[in-house]
Amino acid sequence: MKIFELLKTTPFNQQFVTILFIIMSIQIVPIEGFNISPIKVSLMGLCLCVFLIKVPYLTKVFWISLLYFAVCFLLSYLRVNFRFSTLGYQFLFLITFVTYYNFIYSGTLSLQQFQKILKFLIIAYAITLIIQQCCVLVGMTNVPIFNLMGFQSYKWNRLPVLTCEPSHAATILTGLFLGYLRCIEISNNQKPTLKSIFEQKHRIVTISYLWLTFTMGSGSGWIGFCIICLYFINWKSFLYITPLLFGLFLILQYSENEQFQRAKASVEATLTGDVKTIAKADGSASVRIIPLVNTLTHLEINKRETWLGEGTNSINERDTAWKDPHRKISTIEQYGLIGFICSLILLYTCIIKTFFSCETICFILLLTLTISNAYLAWSVFFTFTTTSYFYRQKEKGLLILEKNEE
Repeated sequence: MKIFELLKTTPFNQQFVTILFIIMSIQIVPIEGFNISPIKVSLMGLCLCVFLIKVPYLTKVFWISLLYFAVCFLLSYLRVNFRFSTLGYQFLFLITFVTYYNFIYSGTLSLQQFQKILKFLIIAYAITLIIQQCCVLVGMTNVPIFNLMGFQSYKWNRLPVLTCEPSHAATILTGLFLGYLRCIEISNNQKPTLKSIFEQKHRIVTISYLWLTFTMGSGSGWIGFCIICLYFINWKSFLYITPLLFGLFLILQYSENEQFQRAKASVEATLTGDVKTIAKADGSASVRIIPLVNTLTHLEINKRETWLGEGTNSINERDTAWKDPHRKISTIEQYGLIGFICSLILLYTCIIKTFFSCETICFILLLTLTISNAYLAWSVFFTFTTTSYFYRQKEKGLLILEKNEE
């Protein structure tokens, strides 16, 4: 009854933003499927109506998003490969982001409320993983209610948790936990230490994140873990954090953790700069690494296609694109450097506050420098947008902290 009473007293804007954030941070396969989710599409369609009714004026996020979409549309229209469905899906994500952004910047959530949402999601992920692990250990792999669909690839240490696959969960969780750390930092006026995140009020979140990273079975999770480790390193902590990380690396080096070994092999292969070696080291990781390597090493600035792109891909091309050893960053391939520059304008004016940051590293290594039509990317963007808002409020002296809150 308390839940229903709470819902009645919670303003619509808070309810809507909370539901939107949670839906974008999970993918319940038995209901939503593996690709385009009817629930997310319906919710994004609703965002258009909410935007028209609830947003009283047009802010910078609207004009910058409109610029980015207009550039992508025009560049695609000029090419042979023009798919209206891809651009329509992109429009839905952008209007959803504009709606979310405007609600956040109108003060819909407090810092503590957002921190509670992040805490809820991280713990929910951990509980789901533990249940999935128990199911798999007793031979139950087809339990749709727990997001298990009976695949033979399921192992106790390789599970999808609340998404389509482990790599999706790893990307989302990196964003969620980094956002949680940023909330602590904003609230306390200083970065949390390794000791402080294991204090009572943060312990369950930290342990949940570590359990997920170490046992859900994603090489991307280890990349995300390294990004989180970078967050804690500064001149004061360098002397004691570096030996701890080095010791952890040595332990993992001689362990049988498959995902860590895959991540290590991917890093070593990437250093060679050879795409065949990278693909051989880890086919899954190569989907993200090869486009970055090819873009850095084989981008021909003097070609027309480099600046204007090659248009939105067909379904067949998109489904087999991961096999192409010559592929580059998706945004540059489709919309060229012009579209890519517009995407960076959107990113650094509305989503990420500081260029030299862990958020930028996440964008490079986990999201492949792409504002994609994928729920996991927008979950991360929603998190970064919200923490950026609270940082700006803090700088202006307008941030109000609730008393007696964790």
